[in-house]
Amino acid sequence: MLIEGQVGPRTVGDGSITELRQTRFGAVVGQNSRSKNYEAVVRGRVFTASTATAGTTIVAANAAPPAAAGATILTLYNPLGSGINAVLLRALVGNVSGTPGVGGFQYCVSFNNKLTATPNSTARCNLLCGASSQCQVFTQTALTAGLVHVNLRAIGVQTFAGALAATATNLVFIDQPEGDIVVPPGGLLTIANAATGTTHVVYASFTWEETSA
Repeated sequence: MLIEGQVGPRTVGDGSITELRQTRFGAVVGQNSRSKNYEAVVRGRVFTASTATAGTTIVAANAAPPAAAGATILTLYNPLGSGINAVLLRALVGNVSGTPGVGGFQYCVSFNNKLTATPNSTARCNLLCGASSQCQVFTQTALTAGLVHVNLRAIGVQTFAGALAATATNLVFIDQPEGDIVVPPGGLLTIANAATGTTHVVYASFTWEETSA
């Protein structure tokens, strides 16, 4: 295919028809006209859910990989028959207080679930007053009828040697998967810890896009 364009910047008016812009090496120059997730957000397809603002205390059942029907720090569930895929855009884990256990946080996953539990975290559309999410979110509640999880990959690595202090650094882990984690209908995606620690309080959130399955 022959692509013809013009090398170097130029100024054009609204409504103008111009050639593609190219670099001196022949590559086509592209640039986002808006922020990366604007299109999905403005169409009401991006949602966010989280634990309580004050956080939640990690218990033994939260450890990776969670058992069948176990309670978790935070779980995103895409119900069977939803007709959509949930594409993870961002996950956040923040440490509040206590003494973390040794090891990092994990994404854990489970497939072909048909949960009967009642969701207890509200999914908010990132387009304010947008449509409701097809997904459900749970925090520290039994995932009734859920299947056992398996580990997927690490979210972050704990660097604390002891109890958290107000001056501690690296208190928050932010992961932006850029769409490389997709939760299909019947899938669970969970944030889990490696070890319980002592009175370890954390907060967490998911942001995802819902697309056709």
